[in-house]
Amino acid sequence: MAGVDASISHLPFWKGRGLWRIPNFFRSLYLDAPRIGISTAGTLHYRRLTIERGARRLPVAPKRGPSDPLPVYFMTGREHWAMTAFCAYSLLRSSESDIQLIIMDDGSLSSPARIELQRILPGAMFLAPDECSERVAIHLARSRFPALHAMRDELPLMRKLMDLHAGSSGWKLFLDSDILFFRDPQWMTAWLEQPQQPVYMRDYQNSYGYSAALLEELIGGPMPPMVNTGLCGLHSNKIDWEQLEHWATRLLAKEGVNHFSEQCLTAMLMHKTGGVGAPRDYLVWPSEAEAKHPSAVMHHYVAESRTWYHILGWPAILRRAA
Repeated sequence: MAGVDASISHLPFWKGRGLWRIPNFFRSLYLDAPRIGISTAGTLHYRRLTIERGARRLPVAPKRGPSDPLPVYFMTGREHWAMTAFCAYSLLRSSESDIQLIIMDDGSLSSPARIELQRILPGAMFLAPDECSERVAIHLARSRFPALHAMRDELPLMRKLMDLHAGSSGWKLFLDSDILFFRDPQWMTAWLEQPQQPVYMRDYQNSYGYSAALLEELIGGPMPPMVNTGLCGLHSNKIDWEQLEHWATRLLAKEGVNHFSEQCLTAMLMHKTGGVGAPRDYLVWPSEAEAKHPSAVMHHYVAESRTWYHILGWPAILRRAA
């Protein structure tokens, strides 16, 4: 990995390495070393500290066209803008289609980070947080949808559902930032060209954050298996917000809010409206071997596989860009 770090090798250790981002750096090493070894843990957290510097070394992403651009949505902020840059860059580099990037600012995106994203991803459109919040307030008034707003107040991931679709129309495809593309995502772009029904990624397990008994009671049957919203396509007009508010009210009253609340509600929507999982080569949780030699179209680095995102994933994209 020497080529990835050469540009900062001349700096003092504390300069330009983002140490402020992980105040408990040595505690993180202590916690992860028993699981993956001290050497791997050290590399992991070093890469976490230097990902922003790596993103600043990305060249300008290629632009396809002329054609009718296919919109793809992201959400980013201070903690994740570099991941968004690597995800979007890898998508534009891998795809033969004309992709229009639309990035929602979660309210924490700094001006320097936005400028860097605009440099790497020319033509990307940005949705201001105030604009999104105003649309949510108008079309999903807090007085009518208190449970959804309570979840949004506590869980920023709810903005993937509410800020993207409230008061909007048509089909939209959203991507999480902890994704990297390695081959032309032809299935995804075919859906963008002619969407027929909702789509999602196939998870490695059910990750809904609520008891199966409660969810089955609410939807009147078993949940759709292994819905992951790292890639999620929905039709804004067809979202039943009243139904979502009913579910959210019951979930909050019974078991509260958790990291998977947005994913759970979306899976419940899939139960009602139908949905199609992406092919298996749109992979959630790649192994170390797969991360070293990608055979899949894309990787979604969740849970422990985030280790391989930092050690193998984004550095590989940076090397390819060079």
